[in-house]
Amino acid sequence: MPLSTASPLAGARVLVVGTGKMGVATAQAALAAGAKVVLSGRSAERLAAVAQSLPELSTIVADPEQAQQAVELVEQAAPDHIAALGGSGHVSSAYGIANTPLPEAMKSFGRFWLSYNLLQAAVGRVRSGGSVTLLSGSSSHRPSEGRGFWGSLHGSIEALGRNAAYELSPLRVNTISPGGIGVTPMNRQLVDHAGRPEDIASMALALMSNPAITGTLVDVDGGEFLGSFE
Repeated sequence: MPLSTASPLAGARVLVVGTGKMGVATAQAALAAGAKVVLSGRSAERLAAVAQSLPELSTIVADPEQAQQAVELVEQAAPDHIAALGGSGHVSSAYGIANTPLPEAMKSFGRFWLSYNLLQAAVGRVRSGGSVTLLSGSSSHRPSEGRGFWGSLHGSIEALGRNAAYELSPLRVNTISPGGIGVTPMNRQLVDHAGRPEDIASMALALMSNPAITGTLVDVDGGEFLGSFE
C-alpha cells in the first residue's frame, strides 16, 4: 500500500506562542502543512506585522505568563497542538549565578511559567493525543562560565516537560533544545551548518505530527553539545 502524501497536520489547529523568529518560522511551516494556525504574543503591533505577510494566520494578543490569560488563550484557540516558543518579556542583563540578581532572575524565569501555565491550560482543552512542545536550550546540558542562570532555566523546562508527559498523558509533551541559532561558532558544532529558526520549526512540526513521540528532549544544535567550547 503506498504511503499517504497528505500532511498529518492538514486541518489541525495549531497554537504557536511567541512572535520571535522561531515562533514565526513555526507558524509559517504549520500553515504550509495545511494547519489552521493561531499565533499569539504580547504585542498587538508585532502580531499585526507578522499577519501582513501571512494573511491566512489568526492572531491573539495574550501573556501566558499570567495563568488566567493562558487559560483564555487556549480556550479561544481550541488547538490540537501547542508550540510554546515564547520567551520572557524580560531578558536579564547578566547570565551567571553569581551576577544575576534575584529580581532579574525572577523576571527572566517567565519562560518557565509560560510553559507551566500553557501545560495546565491544555488539560481538558487539547484533544487526546494532541501535543504541547516546549523550548529549552543547549546551556542546560553543559555548564560553562557565566551561563549558570540560563542553564538552570533551560534545565527546569526540560524537567517540566518530562514530568508533564507522565502526569498529563495521553496529552503528548516534548521539548526542543536549540543551540545558538545563527551565532554559535562552528568549532562548537559537529556539522557545517549555522542553526536557523526553520530548523526549530521543522522539528516542532515533526513532534506534533508523530503520535508515538512523547516525553522526549530533542537537541537541534548541530552537535553543539559534543563539540569544543575552547
